Amino acid sequence: MAAEAAAGGASRGLWGRLGDTRLGLWLRALLRDYSSSLREAAASARRRPLVAAASLSALALGAALARSVPDRGSLEAAAVAAGAALGRLPPGSRSPRAERHVQRLLRLRERRRLRVRSFGVVAVAGADPHGAEPALYRARCPHLRPRPWDRGALLDLGFAGRWWLLEAALRDCDVNEEEFGALPEPLRRLEPGALRSERNERLHRESRRAVLLSEADIGDDDGR
Repeated sequence: MAAEAAAGGASRGLWGRLGDTRLGLWLRALLRDYSSSLREAAASARRRPLVAAASLSALALGAALARSVPDRGSLEAAAVAAGAALGRLPPGSRSPRAERHVQRLLRLRERRRLRVRSFGVVAVAGADPHGAEPALYRARCPHLRPRPWDRGALLDLGFAGRWWLLEAALRDCDVNEEEFGALPEPLRRLEPGALRSERNERLHRESRRAVLLSEADIGDDDGR
């Protein structure tokens, strides 16, 4: 009997013997569970195709947004590029608001105090009061670090591969708002209609139109 059992075990091979172990039984049960779940999901998708398509689209969108979340390197690169763009502008025409925001990012970058945390599809950039290098207890203890959304610590929000607060600060960065500080409040802001009005465009086109004189106009001028 022992010889027959040994011969049977040898004939089954290594995989057959591993299948009878506890790990093999657990793996087979796991595969059965996953296969039954996949069959149920396929049956549910055939019954409700619109819901299945919406679920797959939401999963694909979430995966794409998670892959496009910017990191600290992209924030540092964007800050350096913004500083170079502001440096090409004359000092009198730079936006003080944009310059303060960019200079703060560059100072924190030089001191290694930029901290970026990813929350799935959104990244939050904050200012670390100590940085990663000091071996202080306040710098190492996670319970004593300020949260990124605390007052004064939030620097930017990263979503869909872009840093939105930095882009908002660079909007109209070639306009110095302080030059218009002495003007009355109604004159500090211009509506889009005031910049590109139909009346102004019509007057501009009429000013460039050639003047045509008729023979009667020429004759009147000669008679005078």
